[in-house]
Amino acid sequence: MPRIRSDDYETKAQAIMDSAAAIFAKEGYPAAKMQDVAKACGATKSMLYHYFPTKDDLLFAMLQEHLQRLIGALEEAVASKADARAKLQMVVEAYTQKSAQSRRRHMVAMNDVKFLPKPKQTPLINLQRQLTELFAQLLREVNKGLPEELYKPYAMMLVGMLNWTDFWYKPTGAVKPQELCERLTRLFLDGFVAAKKS
Repeated sequence: MPRIRSDDYETKAQAIMDSAAAIFAKEGYPAAKMQDVAKACGATKSMLYHYFPTKDDLLFAMLQEHLQRLIGALEEAVASKADARAKLQMVVEAYTQKSAQSRRRHMVAMNDVKFLPKPKQTPLINLQRQLTELFAQLLREVNKGLPEELYKPYAMMLVGMLNWTDFWYKPTGAVKPQELCERLTRLFLDGFVAAKKS
């Protein structure tokens, strides 16, 4: 008979993933231990394994949720009625905010997918591709008429720029989050819109 989930199952699962993200980001996924995750979130190892049977399951769940949240935010921005340039600003803001809200998960997402077995890597790589395609779709609106094969590389450049921001940007520094988003958008648009159509 399957075990019934408690009312606070999702809350506890989130707390475990948050603790794991901090440990994976600090120690590196291969060196991190489930007992350290359990200790960090005030759980026993047996309780931890009730939520996530293996360390790979924990990493997979964390990265899947993070990527799905980013995709949801981007889909909302792309579907808006704003013009293409305003949409790009919205996408940059949404991506930056979602990444900042789960900075450790984002860093783990960038670094640790490779440690998962192939069957767990594949759905995450598909989500990453979906994310890239959303960016490419928007860039087609921003600068129509470029050779089709250029949109994906431009999308990858933009995603790369946004991803690495998490590694150096400090929200408490001289450049505030909104200004950062505006500068990122302008920097990319000034170059991308100037790209030749032939």
